[in-house]
Amino acid sequence: MASPSEQYALETSVRFLKVMHTCAGLYLWEYVTTLDFEWEVYTGRRPWRWSFIVYIAARTLALATIIISLVGFNVTREYNCNLWFRSVLITGWFGAAFASFLLVLRGVAIWGRDLRIVGISGVFLTANMVGSFYAVTKGHTEWSPALNTCAISGTDDFKWSITLNFVQDFVLLGIMILGVLHKRNATHLWNMLYFQGLLWILTAIMTELPSVALSFKNINDAWNLMFQYPHLTLMVIASSRAYRDIFQYITSDQDSHPSRRRRKPPRMRTVPRNGRDVQVTVTKTIEFDVELRLGEGVPAVPQRMEDEESGSDVHELTKEEQRMRSLELQLKQDLEI
Repeated sequence: MASPSEQYALETSVRFLKVMHTCAGLYLWEYVTTLDFEWEVYTGRRPWRWSFIVYIAARTLALATIIISLVGFNVTREYNCNLWFRSVLITGWFGAAFASFLLVLRGVAIWGRDLRIVGISGVFLTANMVGSFYAVTKGHTEWSPALNTCAISGTDDFKWSITLNFVQDFVLLGIMILGVLHKRNATHLWNMLYFQGLLWILTAIMTELPSVALSFKNINDAWNLMFQYPHLTLMVIASSRAYRDIFQYITSDQDSHPSRRRRKPPRMRTVPRNGRDVQVTVTKTIEFDVELRLGEGVPAVPQRMEDEESGSDVHELTKEEQRMRSLELQLKQDLEI
């Protein structure tokens, strides 16, 4: 008969498996329902950015972690537990690291590629990568005939890597949110960045702080791992959604960009000719192009003009409207990574 501590460990392991399967279902749904964004980039409907590689790496590694975990925890015949466990650790830890890389890119972009921010972010990201390599070598697993699956042990060794990841994410989140507040304005893009930052911080607190506390408490191995799958799935989902939203916003239809006016619909004129009416199409196109270059000031946004042919009365942009559009153009320029 199992002791009370062994019975409690078994019950906790069942809870852990339920949490893992719930996170797997959530991430698989998220992954499949957002593949259209990647397809648009692959087919050229959206421009290519090198940061897209980081986005793909984070999503793919997290997907690999989920699939490998599902296979390992549901196969009932003995297999190489060490190979399986190391594969889960490699894909999981580096999936989270690439999600943090997206956070670095956001902070660096918001601060206008300030070299001091690049340096600080680079140091913390490198430290997290080192911590990930360290974590991959820790922990033990072996086949358990009683449980009919691989039994994981030694998970308390992950506490320093988990703590380092927690500190790194909050430093990077602090850099990002301070940059957003530093450029505070009333534009839609700023509001998007602000609320994404708050969501990112809330996700990190909900998933990383319990992991750190439980790893130092070291109740049992199942509790040590309980929040690892929520942390991976929710942080990758939060970072990838934030990346997609901004990417789609700044690469939206150029005709809707304030620097380019839409072509006016053609007007029909009736010209009498030999007693018959002949329709003549008169088209006038007015376009304004604004080119943004790094290191240059934000160009003035052209004011709306009257179409002399149409005689329509279109009001000019107010100074406040021009200022808001200039601020949004500057933010778009900074986020072009």
